[in-house]
Amino acid sequence: MFASIIAYSCYLNFMILASSRRDFFKFSGETIMIKSKWSYLTFLIFIPAMYGCNSTHVSSTLPTYKPIKPQPAVVVPYGVRKELDQFKIRPWKYIVIHHTASDSGDAASIDRYHKEKNGWVNGLGYNFLIGNGNGSRDGQIEVGSRWNKQIDGAHAGNPEYNKHGIGICLVGNFDNEQPTNRQISSLLYLINYLQKRCNIHKDNVIMHRTFRKTVCPGKHFPYDKLLAQLK
Repeated sequence: MFASIIAYSCYLNFMILASSRRDFFKFSGETIMIKSKWSYLTFLIFIPAMYGCNSTHVSSTLPTYKPIKPQPAVVVPYGVRKELDQFKIRPWKYIVIHHTASDSGDAASIDRYHKEKNGWVNGLGYNFLIGNGNGSRDGQIEVGSRWNKQIDGAHAGNPEYNKHGIGICLVGNFDNEQPTNRQISSLLYLINYLQKRCNIHKDNVIMHRTFRKTVCPGKHFPYDKLLAQLK
């Protein structure tokens, strides 16, 4: 009886706290939180996904991080629509999937690498980055400035796909392992959003190696399973 009273009290305190914060809201029956930082918007995933994968792309000289413990409570990225709908978009034709080919990383470290090592003034070559828990949270979506500014990417090594392709990169080396379930869940959500927003057919959701001689996003990336989930 006493334990039940304590549990109910904790529940009430949580609901009061949540209702008093503006970054919590309801969407499709789920409690959502959005976190923004610098020029990147971050979204965390709560529901586990369906499968995984792993391969190669950025550089082995990227900064490394000690593995971080998975967060006890992560949040479904439903808020991406509210945050991204504010941006006017130009026409896009493709969605191009990459991996970093590194064990860890986040948007800030790769942005720095692309500026310092590649000499790219606009930094991070991808439009979106999805973390694996090493450097950023597992399933976290970071939105790069190239998307916010709607400028050409620097991810494809091909003018057509840099100009007309939205680059989504997952942290990890999917030649060695598979993406995490949360990465795949976030990727599916983001692709579904971009397909609707930009009117992109599933046939134009492609891998980097589809048009360029590279292993990216790795032999363990579950491309066929991903396509089966798209409309």
